[in-house]
Amino acid sequence: MSEKKGYSMIVLAGGRSSRMGRDKSDLIYREQTFLDIQIEKGRKLGIEDILVSGYKGDGCAGRLVMDRFAERGPLGGLEACLRQAVHGRCLVVSVDTPLLSVSELQGLLEADRETAAPATLLCHGDRLEPLMGVYSVDLADAMAAALAAGNGSVLALLRKEGYGVYRSAGDEAQFQNINERAQYEKLLRRDGITH
Repeated sequence: MSEKKGYSMIVLAGGRSSRMGRDKSDLIYREQTFLDIQIEKGRKLGIEDILVSGYKGDGCAGRLVMDRFAERGPLGGLEACLRQAVHGRCLVVSVDTPLLSVSELQGLLEADRETAAPATLLCHGDRLEPLMGVYSVDLADAMAAALAAGNGSVLALLRKEGYGVYRSAGDEAQFQNINERAQYEKLLRRDGITH
């Protein structure tokens, strides 16, 4: 069993980005890439061990980790990163949530320190976010077994293994995934950015 002292961070930056038409990690918002925005949040939280899963570009300030189970979605990325994390618990975010606030992530970490569960997931409204959470590295073997059996659902695995919940009262806009070009353009317009 891992001890809960420090935290590593995992940024899930893989996927085909087919709806966007280009790699979401390299999209620019407020003069930073989406990937750099997420990595900076980890640094503001005092996290030094930052792992990046699935990034195919050139500019990555984190430690790149390749999936051991190729093309298996977020579960494959999590499994590989959990095995390489320095610390026993990992803060997890997806690259396509650039508006997610540092204070929200701080609340998630504080909630995780109070739970004995294998994972702590962020919940807003009635929506549970399996890719905004904190995971124990001890879940890696269960993830590998699920992947080997052909199962790729993160939430299905956590329902089996157990998880705690951090209930957010934060602004709903920050949880939006920017997956499509129209969403990205709306994000830019909101700040008066022309693209």
